[in-house]
Amino acid sequence: MAIMGPADLPSIMKVRSEPMKKYVLSKLGYPTVDVELKEDQWETVWRVASDFIAQYFPREQKLGVFWTQPLKSTYPLPKDAYWVQQVNWDPVTTRIDDVFGAESFLFCLAPTFQILDKDGQLQPLGDWKASWRAKTPKGPRRLRVVRHENRRPLPKVRLHYEGGIVEATCNHVVASGRSWLEFSEVQQGDFLRGVKDNLRVQNIEVFESPDAIGVRSPVGEYYGCTSGEPILIH
Repeated sequence: MAIMGPADLPSIMKVRSEPMKKYVLSKLGYPTVDVELKEDQWETVWRVASDFIAQYFPREQKLGVFWTQPLKSTYPLPKDAYWVQQVNWDPVTTRIDDVFGAESFLFCLAPTFQILDKDGQLQPLGDWKASWRAKTPKGPRRLRVVRHENRRPLPKVRLHYEGGIVEATCNHVVASGRSWLEFSEVQQGDFLRGVKDNLRVQNIEVFESPDAIGVRSPVGEYYGCTSGEPILIH
């Protein structure tokens, strides 16, 4: 993804503001005439003057390149970029919906994801019923399951850990041995919180899938996995 912008302002626009202010005030009759100019008025003056003068000076375009991240919609500009003229991105390497399409990332799991119910049985998320209760660290709780008709691939992370596998979008949150982490932040060797013990992450894969189901727990926590031993996720 790239940003295109003009070069530096003409040198005439780089004069110190204080002498310029004194010059303008003197033309208005200062000090015999009391004139009050506020910052927003000065901003208007500078903008109008800059647009007028810039018409008579050649412009040079500069290119700024940076990597985008899912759900991050703001990025710092180069210090010498006064404004953005054009924004381009490479559709091969960047899907703009991954950056600005935040809604899709609220639905993190596949229908085959399994949730641990209050009786200690793993139930497929696609079959989960509203009357069922999930096992949580704070006791049995009902879950709110929302299905999203997503049709485009979403970047996901697959964590292989001791005794199981879990898959979710990169922004989904899992309980590690040190803190709550997004799936994209988990590293090989980290420990995930299981029902009884911490389970070490052995391998990490990145893949894409259009499946999108959102799960909400009133206590914010529940146990689940794609297969094997369930772990604590948010």
